[in-house]
Amino acid sequence: VQAEIEREDGQKESLEDFEIAGFATLLGGAGAETVTKLIGTAAVTFARFPDQWQKLLDDRSKIPAAIEELLRYEGPVQYNVRRSMNDVTIRGVTIPEGKPVFLLGGSANRDPDAFTDADTFDIDRDRTEAQNLGFGYGVHSCLGAALARMESAIALERLLDFMPSYEVLWDECQRVAMQNVGGWSHVPVRVAQ
Repeated sequence: VQAEIEREDGQKESLEDFEIAGFATLLGGAGAETVTKLIGTAAVTFARFPDQWQKLLDDRSKIPAAIEELLRYEGPVQYNVRRSMNDVTIRGVTIPEGKPVFLLGGSANRDPDAFTDADTFDIDRDRTEAQNLGFGYGVHSCLGAALARMESAIALERLLDFMPSYEVLWDECQRVAMQNVGGWSHVPVRVAQ
């Protein structure tokens, strides 16, 4: 990790400890963990909402929307650490400029002020309603987001081919035990013939 960065005005600035720690944590979970956890979450979530799985079986053009909804509903990245660039007031609380901010994307993606029926998993959700934060936002968007979406789409295609009908063996499922990555580390299924 580069400990110094060049600002827009050309001046060099050292990263603070919380920025280095936040970035190192992000790198550790990026790529290797996020897509695999998203696919495990897909198997669990679609087993809980079989009507949504059927929509994909009926129309695979909905796979990109399904990935976006998985990222919103139970995305693998649960939080990010940032620094406020200006004083900002949110719901009556001021975050001073330069202070660390712990962004809970998992919570924001279920915000009922941003998403209609926020706790409902719906691959046909209106995507213009709000931006899901599954891969960050703006200048802090995930650099690997396009690759992760492509890998996830390929994986969903294969799952639809391999297991159009399946059941999750719930008693054998295991959640991830990681600091900032959510999802499933073990999702055994029984494929129906």
